[in-house]
Amino acid sequence: MTQTPPHLTVNDIQLNLFPLNFSGTAMSDRVLENSGVGIVYEAERVHRIVDNRKYKWGGKTLEGFDCSGFVAHVLGNLFPEKKVMFQTNVQGFIGSELFETVDNPRPGDIVIFPATGSFVNHIGIVVDQERWIGSQSSTGVEYVRFSNGFWGKREHYFRRLKTHSTQSVSIYLKNVGSTYA
Repeated sequence: MTQTPPHLTVNDIQLNLFPLNFSGTAMSDRVLENSGVGIVYEAERVHRIVDNRKYKWGGKTLEGFDCSGFVAHVLGNLFPEKKVMFQTNVQGFIGSELFETVDNPRPGDIVIFPATGSFVNHIGIVVDQERWIGSQSSTGVEYVRFSNGFWGKREHYFRRLKTHSTQSVSIYLKNVGSTYA
């Protein structure tokens, strides 16, 4: 595995993430800004493990997830010291002081669809500008486009973890570093 030299700036790195302007920002700053990519990689890893498993109401294990169970499992893997704080329902993520509401989502943020009318709360993890990943009753864990006919019409907003874990930063560096081989 090739390691990224510490003297690189973000101008040396090309990533397919949200358009960000970090001209001249130190590499360590960029790593912290994009450690959410580690969250996405973990969500995708869990997705591969549970591929084709059905949604399970109240599910919080690899045997089956509901929406908040999937998000809690992914975040708990990356933030083991806070795992118990992620074992909650969507309302718990909405009110959690571990997150802040943001206007411009980045990979690794959570997307929340608040309860409206006959629809219940729902939650997922932002993958990129066009998609998020979550566990839906109709699909189990799957990618969804923000423009999806059903989800695209629902009100939603984004929340971001206020802290970074060494695991999410490590996953980010491992995957970015591989582009320098």
